[in-house]
Amino acid sequence: MNFNSFLVERVLKQLNIPDSSLKHFLLASELSNVEGKGFPKELFLLSAPMISRGLLNYGLLQMKRGWVFPFWVHRQLNPRDPAFIPRSQNPLLMNLTHRNWTALGTPKGYHEAIVDPRGLVTPLPREWSLDSWLSVNDQHLFPSFVDPASQTLAPDSPQITTQFNWRGLTLILDTFVSGTRTRSDVVFHRAVVKNISSEAIRGTFCFAIRPFNPEGVAPIESLEFKSVRHAYVNDAIGVVFAQDPAFVRLSNAEEGDSAGDTMPSGTGSEGLGRIECKQGLANGFAGFQFELEPRAERAFHCSIALADEKELRRNSTLLSWKVPFEKRQSDHQTVWKQELMQGSSLFVGDDALQQLFNASRLALLQLHDGMFVSPGPFLYHHFWFRDAALMLRALDALGYATRVRQTLNEFPKRLTRNGFFKGPDGEWDSNGAVLWTVLQHFTMTRSVLWLRHFYPNLRRAAEWIVRMREKTRRLPDGQKGLLPRSLSAEHLGTVDQYYWDAFWSLGGLHAMQSIAAEIGKDGDASIFADECRKFQSDVLRSLEVQERRLGRPLIPASPTRPFDEGAIGSICSVYPLRLFPKNVVSPFQTVKEMVARFVDERGFFHPLIHSGYNPYLTMQLAHSCLWEGDIDLAWEVADTIFRHSRSPFSFPEAIHPATGGGSMGDGHHGWAAAEMILFLRDCLVMEDAEALRLFEGAGRLFQKGKEIRIENVPTALGVVSCSVAFESANRAVVSFRAKFFSGKQPNMIHFFFPFRVKKVIPVKAEHLHKVQIEAKRTVVQMTHDVTTFFVDVE
Repeated sequence: MNFNSFLVERVLKQLNIPDSSLKHFLLASELSNVEGKGFPKELFLLSAPMISRGLLNYGLLQMKRGWVFPFWVHRQLNPRDPAFIPRSQNPLLMNLTHRNWTALGTPKGYHEAIVDPRGLVTPLPREWSLDSWLSVNDQHLFPSFVDPASQTLAPDSPQITTQFNWRGLTLILDTFVSGTRTRSDVVFHRAVVKNISSEAIRGTFCFAIRPFNPEGVAPIESLEFKSVRHAYVNDAIGVVFAQDPAFVRLSNAEEGDSAGDTMPSGTGSEGLGRIECKQGLANGFAGFQFELEPRAERAFHCSIALADEKELRRNSTLLSWKVPFEKRQSDHQTVWKQELMQGSSLFVGDDALQQLFNASRLALLQLHDGMFVSPGPFLYHHFWFRDAALMLRALDALGYATRVRQTLNEFPKRLTRNGFFKGPDGEWDSNGAVLWTVLQHFTMTRSVLWLRHFYPNLRRAAEWIVRMREKTRRLPDGQKGLLPRSLSAEHLGTVDQYYWDAFWSLGGLHAMQSIAAEIGKDGDASIFADECRKFQSDVLRSLEVQERRLGRPLIPASPTRPFDEGAIGSICSVYPLRLFPKNVVSPFQTVKEMVARFVDERGFFHPLIHSGYNPYLTMQLAHSCLWEGDIDLAWEVADTIFRHSRSPFSFPEAIHPATGGGSMGDGHHGWAAAEMILFLRDCLVMEDAEALRLFEGAGRLFQKGKEIRIENVPTALGVVSCSVAFESANRAVVSFRAKFFSGKQPNMIHFFFPFRVKKVIPVKAEHLHKVQIEAKRTVVQMTHDVTTFFVDVE
């Protein structure tokens, strides 16, 4: 028994827990025990806040049914709603049905705010929220109880607009985050009330400070209005109002929810003061009265700093609105315009997929926090190498090499003395992920000096992989030579010897061999080439054992598991690692079997941990099909997720099969955004050592008469731009330019058009090599120095 489990067992015994329950605990602990260290403390630190909040939710939310909670609470407590979840003796009440929110941040900021589907704003890292209410003639609009008319994300800057139509009024909520001169990021929030009726309407609008967020209770122990425009939450400046409210209401658990008192009985500074609550349910609002003639409108503004309470108490914060909302909004859009101009762009004919690309690009840029990249703004505002690998790859593909380099340069700080790039304990994929990511970055930048500087750390990491394999030499045939047992990627299951770890480690050694060769370390390149051959031989021997065991060439999650949904981890051998030649059939056969058995019209359903339809795992299956040349199947799989794609285009980690909301993880998932970017990019441009292939998977992205264009897209060959613009219904002009790396010019450029071409007219005849007309497409092969040509369409 490890020391942590021993301590927990002693505590449980002191509580007189029955022996049978102690046995359950010990067995559960053993399922997550890696190399005698017990359950990884990093995963415990991630889970502990959710468990503690689940306990608090259970004790408070179901006992105060008359309060206004975030919308998911009302749905999970409603027995007539598909989201209903019985509680019984389960002491945890958690959001398991609508884990959806959208991140809002700045290009360089560390923290993001999140906005839920009803416009509830949570200013992270503080977890309380700001809600918006309307009251007219003793009738109330609480967004938690109604669906919005729309929620949209601005295409070129992260700004959320949520709109409600109610009783002759339209409520429009605009929210964005912008930097200030004090170097802190600030949420700027505007509510516009419009009278769309034919009669004058009098009412009250409220900015409500709530002790809740999209995960449940977010304790507010004190709420104070020190002046009519300044609300302090937990003794730190909370909300700054741009206008004087007509009145203020404060309440707590004992006095009840302030939502029941939104009509004024006085004016001016009524309600100013302080309230405290031992249960953490202090709440209140600022009320603004309005009288609107038909077609008239009125706007209300406020702001919230993104910083923790200690920082806000320590540093001065502006307590006035000296810059109008519109000016802040304009500056915000300018900053993001400049940021987007630094990277590459994709323009496609499908409007929904264009919006998805735009939103995913914004998400990646917000979740890159300089030295740190996180797969989510809230629950997952932490670091994992596996998430970073794909997110940094996507940022490289978007042309943000400087951002990627900034993060990679921090990796050595996570390198232990024995050469392990340490993520959570017992997750053996990280070294392979680092080596692969570094090589991917190098191929798009060709920075040899940087690679030389990084090299000693990379060599230590590769040697760690070699040593770890030695630990399995005495295992049975089919298991020896892989990596030891681990928790691996936690969505694969409990502790086992996973192929995921082996494949990423093998991919890392292949990368190390290439890295050594690139910087002239020929001796090391030879050593690691030999290690790759040995490792690949052990892996292939293991796969042969699996083929005999399963009766088919399939790769399960581990050498001892049946073929189940956990095999999703094994497809990394196809995408993104490309480990094996075509004559090794089991990797792509595994992809096809996964699609056939576990993908339906809503995506890949993963019952292990994720318990939902998983966007990024589905897109990995689609990408595997794309890379293997089965483009129709690739789009068939991708469309299962693209069907879920709707404004504001922020995917959760997993999608609930009944509600369509998020079922686990962070509600705005960075790895999912990365996979959307990478799939669309590879549909438009792919490269290998000898050729550049443009628009090979882009059939769906072409729309008749609409231009399709890529601008300044980095590849392993150089930076590429290309457009197909229709001069008429029957003629398109193709423009191409590239800045290839020295010695990396491709022998040929292949243009794939999803239509039959009657004639190709190059500007220079010598540019045209070959035209191949197929049943569904035409392939035009041009020399690498092509600039422009015309195609006549049938």
